[in-house]
Parts: sequence; structure tokens; C-alpha cells
Amino acid sequence: MMRTARGVLTNVFGVVAALVVFALVWGITLKIMDVNPYVGKTPADVWHYLFGGESASGVTGAENRERLLSLLWVTLGHASLGFVIGVVLSVGVAIVFTLVKPVEFMFMPLAMLMRTVPLMATAPVIYLVFGGGKVTAALVGTVVVFFPVLVNVTLGFGSASPQMLDVVRVNGGGAWTVMRKVAVPTALPHLLAALRISVPAAITGAMLYEWLFTYVGLGAGIVAATTQSNFTEVWAIVAVITVVAVVLYAIAEAIEAIILAWVGIAPADRRS
Repeated sequence: MMRTARGVLTNVFGVVAALVVFALVWGITLKIMDVNPYVGKTPADVWHYLFGGESASGVTGAENRERLLSLLWVTLGHASLGFVIGVVLSVGVAIVFTLVKPVEFMFMPLAMLMRTVPLMATAPVIYLVFGGGKVTAALVGTVVVFFPVLVNVTLGFGSASPQMLDVVRVNGGGAWTVMRKVAVPTALPHLLAALRISVPAAITGAMLYEWLFTYVGLGAGIVAATTQSNFTEVWAIVAVITVVAVVLYAIAEAIEAIILAWVGIAPADRRS
């Protein structure tokens, strides 16, 4: 329990440190590149935009926060939709790959090839086929999440100890018993690591969908703010989504550590 608590505190410290470094790099980069202050806004400008008093345009920081939070909830809804569908589909396909090896040999290279296609190229095709709405939002997010989870989980299923597999088979266990008793516990660290990585990826997919095809969410908010030359809001949206992505990643990492500590398994990226 103490070990898990220390891990959570380490995550909190890591989030704070990452955000501080992000703000410092942001401000220093603007200074070094001598960006026009009309376009390049500093962390102080964004802070005043979100938490300051009434601006020259008569809008308060509280009103700005309320508007961006309403857009954020829309983006998180789109990201959650793609995340859940992508995870469910990828785990299902990984199970099929593991149970029917010829299917993996046939389709895994195709899956890896499709992963190399830029999302900017596939997103318009998805939109042309399915139109706007939640279906397209889900599919764009699914494409982002599906492939890394599929590869990691398939790798996890395939890394089960041959000795453990033999023990189950000698005792009369079939393919499903092997999957349930050996492959799934072995793949758990790989699955959790893939989920952690996919959280910010799902947000990126949702932002791209909104930026290209909708008038809602933070992605569309960037387009609207840019059109109106409201560059402070553009930088504020970038800052908000960055903070949210870092926090959600840290939460996923903490959940991963708690689950693995509970079942007594080392994380996939910390094994020797």
C-alpha cells in the first residue's frame, strides 16, 4: 500500500514538473525565436486570459474558462468514444490472432501497413463514407487507438511462458483455458501500457476530427479563434488540452501501477 502511495505521489510530482518545464520551454522558445507578441502569447498571457479580471473586450477570465470547459467536454466525449471502441476492437482482434495463428500471419502485416498511413489521409475518407456525427468521430479515434493496442496486446498474448502453456495443456486445458489462465494475465501489463499511451492519442484524434469536420469541441475552437485572430484563445486551447492530456496520462499510469501491484505483476516497460 505504501509503495502504491509513493507511486501516486511520484506521478503527481511528475505532472507538476512536466507542466512547469512545458511553460518554461514555451516562454523561452517564443523569446529566442522573437515571435511577434500579437501572434505568440506567453504563459502569462494565457493565465490572464483564463484567470484574470475583465479584459479590454469586456470578457472576464471566468467567462473564458466556462467557454473552453464546455468545448473540452465535447472533445473528451469524442475522445472517449474512439478510445473505448478502439480498445474493444483491438483486444477482440488480438484474441482472434492468438487463437487462430494463420489469421495473424495473414492480417498483422496488413494492420501494420495501415498503421503507417497518415491519419490526415484517412480521416477525409472516413468523413466521405460516413458523413459527420459521432460515427466519424468514433472511427477517427478508433484508428488512432486500434493499432498500438492491437500490437501490444498481441505481443503480450504471445509472450506467455511455454512451460505454463504446457502445464495447462497437460491437464486437459483447451485454447480458451490457455487464454484465460495464462495469456490474459501475461498480456495484462502490455494492455495497460497500451491504454496509457492511447489516452493522449485518442484526444489527438478527437481534436483532428473536430478541426477538420465540425463546429464543436476544442479542435473547432482553434479554427474559430484563428479566423477571428483571437490568438490568445488559440494558445489557451493548446495549453488546456496539453494539461488535460498530461493529467489523464498520469491518471492512467497510476491506475496501471495500482492494478499491477494488486495482481503482483511488474509493468511491461520495467521488466528486465
